[in-house]
Amino acid sequence: MQGVYLIQIKVKHKNIVMETMHFRCQPVVHYPGLIQARIEFQVIHYTQCTKLLPVQMISISNSLFNCIVIITHTVKQYQLQYVRLPNINMGMRLKLLIFCLFTTGVSFAQNKTDSTDTHKKHDNWLHLFGGQNAEDARKGKPLITSFIFPGYSPDIQYSLAAGAVVSFKTNRADSLLPRSSVPITFTYSTIKSFIASAGFTTFWLHDKLRINSLIQYKLSRDAYYGVGYQNAINTSFPDSTRFWRSFFIFQVRPLWKIRKHMFAGVSLDYSQNILWGVNAHTQKDPFYNEYGVYIRNAGVGAILSYDSRDYPQNPYHGIYSSIIYTVYGKSLGGNTDFQALDFDTRFFIPLSATKAHTLAINLRSRYDFGEAPFTSMISLGTSNDLRGFRFGQFRDYYMNYAIAEYRHKIYTGGHPTKFGFVAWTGVGAIGDNFNQALYQQPLPDFGVGLRYEVQPRLNLRIDFGFAPSRAGTHNGTYFNFLEAY
Repeated sequence: MQGVYLIQIKVKHKNIVMETMHFRCQPVVHYPGLIQARIEFQVIHYTQCTKLLPVQMISISNSLFNCIVIITHTVKQYQLQYVRLPNINMGMRLKLLIFCLFTTGVSFAQNKTDSTDTHKKHDNWLHLFGGQNAEDARKGKPLITSFIFPGYSPDIQYSLAAGAVVSFKTNRADSLLPRSSVPITFTYSTIKSFIASAGFTTFWLHDKLRINSLIQYKLSRDAYYGVGYQNAINTSFPDSTRFWRSFFIFQVRPLWKIRKHMFAGVSLDYSQNILWGVNAHTQKDPFYNEYGVYIRNAGVGAILSYDSRDYPQNPYHGIYSSIIYTVYGKSLGGNTDFQALDFDTRFFIPLSATKAHTLAINLRSRYDFGEAPFTSMISLGTSNDLRGFRFGQFRDYYMNYAIAEYRHKIYTGGHPTKFGFVAWTGVGAIGDNFNQALYQQPLPDFGVGLRYEVQPRLNLRIDFGFAPSRAGTHNGTYFNFLEAY
């Protein structure tokens, strides 16, 4: 029982076919007498009135099995268990079928008092998931959610962001294919910073091909303290750090599935930095003088990743681990020569069997080799890592960090709402060699956040991060779509 199978389910009540459903499914557990398969879909009409539904037949790989379908509501998904009955005689099967019909009939009788009220209650329950959004998502339709909200971060100060998050399926007939998502954001801040960004997370060919990409333009007053921990805590802000920077990046990463949960692909990366208004202190910095005011990176790399997450943009369980090695060179169209090695591992541990309460752990390492420009060195303080640090303050050739984040979905009356919250703690370190980056001078970080589900499994997040260090305590408020990792 390996591979993906097409199944047909006919739900009957009193010999009337209530609905015929077709799904692609992949068995996740198999042992003699039992086949379990997990299907991600939304049962809209019948889960409120019954937990046991009789079925006419299931066709799996050209074989017919009499079976019972047990539908259990688990974290906005429905797990179907297909139980073979090879050793049960026809009389026992008939009794079992009558039992299921009786259970179904009792459930219908309990809800028959007012069918209109039942549908209203069910519609209200769906509204917790975005109402029509849940129905449209079940059908694979494109969804667009616009937004506008204020924010604050140590690097761009107070800001106003507007844009939309777009989600869609590249194949609406594929019930197992994850929805692709494209958050598009435009931000303007009180220090006249402007950021336009679009990130693409897309799934193709029954999830045999994934294409992730990023397009971003940023015009902002930036900060450069120098390279290394000592410069980060001793360089005075802002007179010795400020400069203006125009930054553009285009990155695309196609990944092909090579076996179950395993992907391999390439990374194509182009970015450019134009600097002006550079302060006198920075003009004496050797890393600045090496490349000057115009820095252009062009790189190509290899990617190998393992991904067992149930939903990549907002996982409740699973593991993600990747290694990316990228070579940047003048022969590729840039004016820099260096290499970057990136390790990223994430664990998503469910803390409840029936509710979306998850512990998310992220371990990340990035190492630069060769003549890396200071604008390309990894820096802590983005909205996806140690939130709260001033971006650009702590940067070096080597970087490690670890984050543990508790994610809690809020329930009312046993049903999930749109709201949730998170709390995290983490620690990072930088250095010009591997030993220094192994937390010899740790940089702690912690924070809390709010979540609001604007589309099924796609959250608007508001994070409040705090970052104490010897250079002082910084904090930031971050508005974004999708989870930090």
